[in-house]
Amino acid sequence: MRTSPLLLTYFIHSALALPFSFFKRSTNTQQTFLISEDDTPEYGSPEFWWKMAISVVLVLLGGVFAGLTLGLMGLDELHLRVLAQSSDDPKEQKNAKKVLRLMTKGRHWVLVVLLLGNVIINESLPIFLDGALGGGIAAVAISTTAIGEIIPQSVSVRYGLSIGAACAPFVLVLMWLMAPIAWPIAKLLDWLLGANEAHTYKKAELKSFLQFHRQGEEPLRDDEISILSGVLELNTKKVETIMTQMKDVVTLSSDTVLDHKTVDALLLSGYSRFPIHEPGNPLAFVGLLLIKKLIQYDPSQSLPVSSFSLSILPEAPPTINCFQALDYFQTGRSHILLISETPGYAGGAVGVITLEDIIEEIISEEIVDETDRYEDNVNKKKAKRITNASIMRGYVVFLSSIQHLSLMLWIFNLLPFPVFPSSSNPNLI
Repeated sequence: MRTSPLLLTYFIHSALALPFSFFKRSTNTQQTFLISEDDTPEYGSPEFWWKMAISVVLVLLGGVFAGLTLGLMGLDELHLRVLAQSSDDPKEQKNAKKVLRLMTKGRHWVLVVLLLGNVIINESLPIFLDGALGGGIAAVAISTTAIGEIIPQSVSVRYGLSIGAACAPFVLVLMWLMAPIAWPIAKLLDWLLGANEAHTYKKAELKSFLQFHRQGEEPLRDDEISILSGVLELNTKKVETIMTQMKDVVTLSSDTVLDHKTVDALLLSGYSRFPIHEPGNPLAFVGLLLIKKLIQYDPSQSLPVSSFSLSILPEAPPTINCFQALDYFQTGRSHILLISETPGYAGGAVGVITLEDIIEEIISEEIVDETDRYEDNVNKKKAKRITNASIMRGYVVFLSSIQHLSLMLWIFNLLPFPVFPSSSNPNLI
């Protein structure tokens, strides 16, 4: 539970000042408990100067306590942790570590000590200042308001980290000196209001936070923001929302003969992996055929798919998220998942998802290669690089007409693409 430091400061300050107010009051309306107008020392006397010296010290100390209260309480613990670990400025990193060590001892403890010190100073100041000046409400008001409050707090807002780090040893000593009073009050506040833990952001807040970094000292690029936002969505995005539907998946039966026509069709599809199903049962899959296994295959042999070694085709339910799919892809067992309503049993296949699909979600953009017909398989958005696809199609047909030429020439690009003399060459990047 997070509390407002300003509101908490007001209540604690009022509570701590109450005993001192009673101490200062007197039944005689003409004089205070300790001093009267007759006690005013003569100007220039030793008593006058030591009371003025004490008053100046109290005003400065009051300013220190007021500034530290706002400066330290205004520092976010999460921001301090970030600076302590990754700040480019060694001095700033050192200051953050010092303040963090102090604040981790108890945020309420630090707050109570600073407020208690401020109350003691502010309630003691009139005793000495009035004794030196014989009253002087204006002097007290100006000294405590301007020098003891406004100026220190204004400076602390701007240089809170540096001032807090410099005064951290002083505050730590006060914490132990005032522990008999301050520590129980701090624990009571922890029990009533909850300990002040480091504030963290929800994912939606982080995404909005990223948008504010388009400008600044080191602005983020649009691509960087898109990638970071895409990663934040992976855990909540289900694979069923981005998978390729089964009706759009190119599959083969295990008894399909790989002749010239079939091999050409596989190459023209632009895919590198083909799910293989049992003969007569298009939803009972037995493995995966990788196109690279056809590198040295001569289509004139007309062998069935079952003659080749098939890779495993893992199955997963449509309810898994993109991170779970990515974790599986990172194992290296497969870069394609069969999404099935009944994993491990035939008849439940609803689509497939690939590593490329996950990468597209991470970068929040579609990846289109030379043979892709669609930018988005889900919405069937046409690919923009139709010219390159046409060139590839004609090139593959030309290769397939040569009986003794291995598929290796196409897959490893051992032959060049056609060269266009004009500057409008669509193969140029």
